[in-house]
Amino acid sequence: MKRFVLFTIVIAAILWTLFSVYDLFLQGDNALSPRKVFCEKDEAILLINRKAETESVDYLKVVENNPFKNAIVSFDIKPYSQLKIYLSAQRPIVILEKESSWKQNQIDVVKTYFNESGTKFENEQNLLLISKSFEPCSNDKDLNFFIEGDKKASANFWALNNNQWNRTDVYALDKGFYEYRSSSPNSTYGKAVNDISAFSTVLPSNITTYDFRERFYAFNTDTIYASNIMNSWVDIGFVIATYKGEQILVTDYRSKQQPSLILIEKSTVEDSVELMDDIKSFSGFQFTSDFPSKQNGRIYAIELEDKVIFTENESTARQILVEYQLGKTLALNPTRKEQFFGGLPTRVNRRLIDRNEKESLTWKKDLLFEVSTKPSQERVLEEEKSTWSYGLDFQTKMILPIPDHLRNGTSIFVYDNQGSYKLIGPNGKLIWKGALKSPIKGTPVVIDVFENGKHQVLCKTENSVHLIDLNGNSVGGFPYKSENIITTDISEFIWNGTKRFLFGNEKGEVTTLNSSGQELNIVQVGRHPIIGTPYALNISGNLRCWALNKENEQFLGYLETPAAPSKLEKTTVDFAIKSGGVVKVFFEKDKKIYSQATKNQTAQIFSEGIIIKVDENFIYTKNNNSISIYNVQNDLVKSISLPFNEVGSIDNFSIKGQHYTVIMDYLQNKINLYNQNNEIMKGFPKEGRERAVSYLNEEQNLLSIYTIISKSIVCYKIEL
Repeated sequence: MKRFVLFTIVIAAILWTLFSVYDLFLQGDNALSPRKVFCEKDEAILLINRKAETESVDYLKVVENNPFKNAIVSFDIKPYSQLKIYLSAQRPIVILEKESSWKQNQIDVVKTYFNESGTKFENEQNLLLISKSFEPCSNDKDLNFFIEGDKKASANFWALNNNQWNRTDVYALDKGFYEYRSSSPNSTYGKAVNDISAFSTVLPSNITTYDFRERFYAFNTDTIYASNIMNSWVDIGFVIATYKGEQILVTDYRSKQQPSLILIEKSTVEDSVELMDDIKSFSGFQFTSDFPSKQNGRIYAIELEDKVIFTENESTARQILVEYQLGKTLALNPTRKEQFFGGLPTRVNRRLIDRNEKESLTWKKDLLFEVSTKPSQERVLEEEKSTWSYGLDFQTKMILPIPDHLRNGTSIFVYDNQGSYKLIGPNGKLIWKGALKSPIKGTPVVIDVFENGKHQVLCKTENSVHLIDLNGNSVGGFPYKSENIITTDISEFIWNGTKRFLFGNEKGEVTTLNSSGQELNIVQVGRHPIIGTPYALNISGNLRCWALNKENEQFLGYLETPAAPSKLEKTTVDFAIKSGGVVKVFFEKDKKIYSQATKNQTAQIFSEGIIIKVDENFIYTKNNNSISIYNVQNDLVKSISLPFNEVGSIDNFSIKGQHYTVIMDYLQNKINLYNQNNEIMKGFPKEGRERAVSYLNEEQNLLSIYTIISKSIVCYKIEL
């Protein structure tokens, strides 16, 4: 058995060597090979082995000067098996390496993403070089280190330092964490230690930042610590944390090296020491470069177990004593402890945690292991549970909530009447902003163009369609420019496994785009402008589209077959939605509310009064002061009798069979939240103006309500 295992290992080693030689031979004469194209002029090179694993980390910062970095973000790699992406840090160069040779139709699709003027495309065998004008390499020395990169890594990064190329391998871990492994032969830090078990027993559970430094790491990175008195007693390391907005320092100590006794002995000024029953106070000592914050300022010390906690005021020290006595420590709060430390290694040389990032550094056998996440999902969700406001510098036309996969919460896309827009994050901070050349028309929508849980904003102007990702970049070949005025909103559908879009124009035409913003076809469905959002339908295996023109004429056009459209019965249409593979229209007549499907069935009365809103889930009607909410099958799900008459806006949400309804009282400027029993929930009504826009985070049962007060967006968050 042992001989068989040994034989297998030897054969595997031989095969790997032969593969490596073959790989070098295959690209040896290829002028587009990365080892021939890249050189010292690039300063650094990023190789992305599996793009999907790296999308939630801001890895493109290392190639910030490459103009193609934004195209990489939106580039859809699904059609290409095992695609590798090489990027230069300094020159406008990208190399796409496939397992097989590039075909012209594949290159044409790639061009829709890399559409900057002056972009050049060259291909040879399985390599595609994308570049703009750049200074070529001046020497004939090939870079043969690419084959050394760990192919199991999500990405590899080589940086030139002191005429030597150093590699870092990037690995995607669970819960959005990443591990970075790089060579660090000149580091002489101590062994990694378990700081969590050492310090969590005395640290308050409500600290907001945590910065642990192992003893030898601190000695080599902080000259103040290396030369001062604290270095004489620290055992494994110390922590600098933030408690109720103030910095505290927690240190352990070696046997017979009690810090308070050492500080008393080393104090040279008589009044620099104050001794109380449970707190000791000192001045004239600087422990690290950042503690105390006031150089040599007064500090207060309390001893808990085998640790000493230093603060910069007495009241903070006493509060920490009370927290400890009540058992409010990280160690005794497993949920908070996991939320705080979860995802990072147990043994480290440095551990840094704040609201925006978790990071650890561990040195082992001349290798640096760095694990990080930015942002931490748990932290962002914690922040999102608070109300916030954001002041705008323009008059907001609309607020569009977006489930934000990059920031693990709910962001909002806001825009004005001129084409300016902003993305505001889950905690009320500006993420990015931009402007279109003309105003946004119609109603922007949130879509998932690649069906992978990552969202984008789809919007239009009078003559163009835009698809913007949550980094603020255009996706694929968007924007699409139309020769005619676009007169409808845009609908989306999937056909043959790919996302497509439909919209109508002033000439009675319906246009189909693919997910890259390429025009697939334009069909004529009438002589008058299309006014109703067109919807794609699968009718007996044929791809058809429903369209409504200015004369209230309904048509069923053919999107793939060259055939004349079918004209449906003329009827009134106030609202239209696609549900269950058919289009349902809704209209009012003589204070009756009707619904009708596209199959020419007779219109059915299902309510009285007026229609105030129709969305993909509910139809909202109003009769005097009574609100009725129906599902898309016209079944009544809820009725509310209001104490007011003017409704500014309304939204309804269903959670486990319970309906919650947000209604704006337009005259009183009040936002009301009603539960299943039509009772106003605790904390309501709340202040609002004109309208309220609501969004439910179903994973967290967290309802966000947005309104505008004096040019500021106000967000109320409620856990249901």
